[in-house]
Amino acid sequence: MKKLSVIIPVYNVEAYVEKCIRSVKESGLEESQYEIIVVDDESPDKSVERIRNTFPNDPAITIISQKNKGLGGARNTGIKASQGNYLLFLDSDDVLTPGVLQELLLIAESQETQILEFGAKGVDMQGKEIYTVQNTSDGNVLSGIQYYNTIRYMNSACNKLYKRTFLLENELFFLERIFIEDFEFNTRAFYKAAKVYAVPQIGACFLQTENSITRNSNKEKKQKMVQDIKQVLDITHTLYQTGNGELSEVKNFFEERLNFLVATLFYHLMKNKEPFEIVKGMKEELQNKGMYYVDHPIYQKNKNLFRLLILKNIYFYKIFSSFL
Repeated sequence: MKKLSVIIPVYNVEAYVEKCIRSVKESGLEESQYEIIVVDDESPDKSVERIRNTFPNDPAITIISQKNKGLGGARNTGIKASQGNYLLFLDSDDVLTPGVLQELLLIAESQETQILEFGAKGVDMQGKEIYTVQNTSDGNVLSGIQYYNTIRYMNSACNKLYKRTFLLENELFFLERIFIEDFEFNTRAFYKAAKVYAVPQIGACFLQTENSITRNSNKEKKQKMVQDIKQVLDITHTLYQTGNGELSEVKNFFEERLNFLVATLFYHLMKNKEPFEIVKGMKEELQNKGMYYVDHPIYQKNKNLFRLLILKNIYFYKIFSSFL
């Protein structure tokens, strides 16, 4: 069995994918220890052709072509095809830190982790560092609930090693064709996980492109983001209601996640400059479903301030939205 399967969805990434794959091949692992699963999600450009030309007949690289299923669907294809003991998801514009994978795998194996979180940096198109995220569990293996309540995690699925059997046994796959698949996936994964570990080593750099949904001005994409958040809110609410919500640590985990989703939903409505009647109607819809979560503190300070100022009194929306 391979030690690691690296799953890379490919869609219209001709300019980046070669560098991403090369960073895996220069990660310090012996070729016999890993596989790279490239999932061609019906890419319209020459991404796949470039991979084949740059890495001809490379035994470590498997290319799977499929009808377009979005990022989540491509990752699911990779999960099902993988053979590695651990899985690493990379977006095709991500690059790994040279030599770090060997160390991360040794830690994951020695601690028998189901999820190992490592540090990551975000960089802009010029290579300038935008943010750094580093967590540590100080040598302790925690449940996913304990980990989130005491340390928290980066919502990305690309700064973690996941045990393949853990994902398969718990049927942990990504939702397809949504923008916030990582948030939803990790909520379920950490809820199920019994062995989570974190190290501060920077394992990857994530490129923040101009097409990011948080910066994109496309109206259809912004409206889809709102609908996707609603969908994830509904799924998370149902999981909370059918789980062990009576346990205080579980309650804290879900309440924070759900408050975050509600705050994010209304923040996007405000950014989209939706009329107040639309916003008020959304609040009433969520209240009728028992999903208007606004009473639990959110760890992200700006979202928590938004919760306190706007969501606790929705009529303030009129005042604050006029400044955007």
